Amino acid sequence: MIKWQSSFRQLIKVGVWDLVYRLKYWLVLVLLIFTCGAVSARNAEFRVAIKTDGFTELDHDQAVVSSDGGPIILIGFEHNFVSSGPVTIVPTAEGILVADDHEQLLMGSPVWVYPEHNCRLTLESIKRGDAWGFSPSYRGFLEITLTESHKLQIINTVTVEDYLYGVVPSEMPVSSPLEALKAQAVASRTYVVRAIIEARSAGRSYHVDDSVFAQVYNNRQEDSRAKEAVDQTSGIVMLDSSGLLVRSYFHSTSSGFTAAAHEVWGGSTRSSFPGTPISYLLSRSVLTSDLVVDWSDEEQAFAFLRDKTIDSYEKQSPWFRWQVKFTRKQLEQIINANLADRYRAQPEFVLTQNSSGEFVSAPIPEDGIGELLDIKVSARGSGGNALSVDIVSTNGTFRVSKELNIRSLLCPTNRYTGSEDIVIHRMHDQILNYSLLPSANIAFEINRNNNEIAEVIVYGGGIGHGVGMSQWGARGMAEAGYSYEDILQAFYQDITLIDIYTVSDWHSLVFEVENR
Repeated sequence: MIKWQSSFRQLIKVGVWDLVYRLKYWLVLVLLIFTCGAVSARNAEFRVAIKTDGFTELDHDQAVVSSDGGPIILIGFEHNFVSSGPVTIVPTAEGILVADDHEQLLMGSPVWVYPEHNCRLTLESIKRGDAWGFSPSYRGFLEITLTESHKLQIINTVTVEDYLYGVVPSEMPVSSPLEALKAQAVASRTYVVRAIIEARSAGRSYHVDDSVFAQVYNNRQEDSRAKEAVDQTSGIVMLDSSGLLVRSYFHSTSSGFTAAAHEVWGGSTRSSFPGTPISYLLSRSVLTSDLVVDWSDEEQAFAFLRDKTIDSYEKQSPWFRWQVKFTRKQLEQIINANLADRYRAQPEFVLTQNSSGEFVSAPIPEDGIGELLDIKVSARGSGGNALSVDIVSTNGTFRVSKELNIRSLLCPTNRYTGSEDIVIHRMHDQILNYSLLPSANIAFEINRNNNEIAEVIVYGGGIGHGVGMSQWGARGMAEAGYSYEDILQAFYQDITLIDIYTVSDWHSLVFEVENR
C-alpha cells in the first residue's frame, strides 16, 4: 500500500487511476524478468541500464530529472513525491533523497519515476551526443535503485518500439536512405527480442545497457526519419533457416568483405578457434563487382587492403581504407605495453614459439619483446580478417590470435610512447591516437634500413569486428535502389522475416548455440 503524503496538490496531479494505470506496467515487468516465458505483447517492456557521461560506468553519483510537460511523479513502496521539476535524486546511507526547489523527502529503494502521460523524462545529470552536447530524454519511466556502494543505478523501462526510436538514430546516421534505416531497425529489433528472452539467465536487473556493449541508445536525439523506419517495420525480426532468432550483429564498415563470426570470436580454447560456422554469419562480399581475393596469397591481400579505388557499397565510409605508420621504437613500446596484458586476459591466444618450433602458452618475458625483427599476418579468415599475427623479436616469436587481441595489441596511440601523435590516415581525413586498431583487416609494409626495421605501415580496411551487416554497406545498397529486405538478405544468409507480435511464445525462438 502506498502511503500518501498529506498534500492536496499531489492528490490532484496524480490521481488513483493514473497510478493504477502506471503500476500495471511494473507488474508486467516483474513477470517478464522472472518468468521470461510467453512474452508476445506489443507493449512488452525492455529494461535499459543508463550509463554515466561517456558511457563509462553504471553507478551514478546523482540523478537530476525534469519533464517536457506535466509533473514528475516519484513512487516508492511507502512514499510518493510529485514535483513540477527538476528533481534531484541523491543516494544516502539511509535511502534515496529526492528534492526540488520546495521540499525534500527521504525514500526507500527503488524509486520509480514517471512523467505525465505521453511526456518524456530528461536526465539532466548526464550528457550525450557529439562533445556531450545534450541531456537525453527518455520515453517510458525510470527505476532508480540504491547500490551497495551508495550510488544510483538508473534503468529506463520502455516498450521495444519506443526503445528503437532512440537506437536507430544513434546507430546509423539519419541522413541514410530510408531503406537502410529500416534494415537497421529490423537488425536492432531482432537483437532486442533476443535480449529480452535471454534475460532470465543473465543474472542482471536489466536486459542491456545503453552503450556499444549492446546497442547505442539515446546518443542522438529522436528523428522523424528514424521513427518512420521503426514504424514501417514494426514487429519485424529475422529468423534463421531453423526458425530461430538470428544473432543480428552489425558493424560500421568492412573492408569490402564481412567477417565470419566463427573466425572472429570462435571458442575459448585454441582447439575450438575458429569455432563452428553460423550459417547466416559467414563472410559476404560488399563489393559492386565480382572481384575475388585469394586470402592465402599475402601479396593479393596487401594489394586489396591498400587500394582505395575498390568498387564497394561502402566506399563513402571514411573508414573504408586507412593506414597508420609506426617507427620501430613506437611499435616496440606499444607491443610491450599490451602483450603481457593480452596474455593475462587470454593466455590460450597469446603464444610463444618454443625451441621445437611449436607455439605454446607461456608468460611474456619481463623485459618484453626486445628488438622487433618482423611482424606478419600468419593466418586469415574467409573475409580476409587477420586470425593471428606473428611478432618476431630478439626475445622470441609470439603469436597473437583473435580480432580483439590483435586490435588491442597494436593500438595506434601515443599513450604508450610519449612521442608525437600517432596519425591514422582515413579515406579523406585523419584521426589522432586511436584507442584500438580500427579493425583486424590489416596488412603490413615493413621499411628497413641496413636490414633493421625503420618503420612499419599498417594498411587496413573497415572499422569494427566486421561481422553481420555493414551499416555503410546497407547505406550504399539503399542508395543503389535495394529494399531493406534485399539488404538484410545480403548480409544474413537464408533468413526469414516475421512479425514477432504474431508469435505466442517468444522463448521458443531462442537457441543457445553461440560459442563466443
